[in-house]
Amino acid sequence: MKLFKAISSSGVLSRRKSMDAVKEAMVTVNGKLILDPSFEIKTNDDVRLDNQKIKLNSELTTILLNKPTGYLSTKSDEKNRKTIFDLIPKKPPLNHIGRLDMDTTGAILLTNDGNLAQFLMHPKNKIEKEYIAISDQFIDDKTINKVRKGIFIGSGQKGKAKITSQEKHKGKVEIRLILKQGKKNEIRRIFKFLDLNLFSLKRLRIGEIKLGNLPIGSWRLLSKKELRYLSTLQSK
Repeated sequence: MKLFKAISSSGVLSRRKSMDAVKEAMVTVNGKLILDPSFEIKTNDDVRLDNQKIKLNSELTTILLNKPTGYLSTKSDEKNRKTIFDLIPKKPPLNHIGRLDMDTTGAILLTNDGNLAQFLMHPKNKIEKEYIAISDQFIDDKTINKVRKGIFIGSGQKGKAKITSQEKHKGKVEIRLILKQGKKNEIRRIFKFLDLNLFSLKRLRIGEIKLGNLPIGSWRLLSKKELRYLSTLQSK
């Protein structure tokens, strides 16, 4: 396992901060200072951060959380706001795979498997993520085609989404979308630049990992079938 992944999998630092810690000469392996974040280590190696021993995770764990509104996708917040880590067990320490903004609900994965996290977050792998957006109007066919090809959403970026269905329900329009890019706040920015109201946004699935009937604010371990699916994805 790469050194920075071992540190982040232990839960003490994020992947980015783990890489920075190694480069900043804060990490030793078996008493030797290591400056290469990708240095390969073994499970029985003595890894220390600022001379504090890091407990390496030998057992990989991945869970699915149904994130409620009002929670941040981060480990800590300087304003002491609620985070998704308030909703899950402290052990084993896990890291979130990607983010949902505070007002977006639904499926988010957390794991101590650094390789899996990196794979799912890398744009080149184009993992489908399905959402349901609630608005007050239908999107016309011309606009649907534009969104599928990509529209400007600010900061020199294009937002793309495949709109698969639209249904009216209790006076509101439920719009299902599939994304493969995952730019920051991509759907919200798409709606903003289309001048459409967006009342709520919920992520239904990540690849074939579906939220199903998991209660809001609850989590579950991935099934063996889901873990096999993720393993198959990474081996392609």
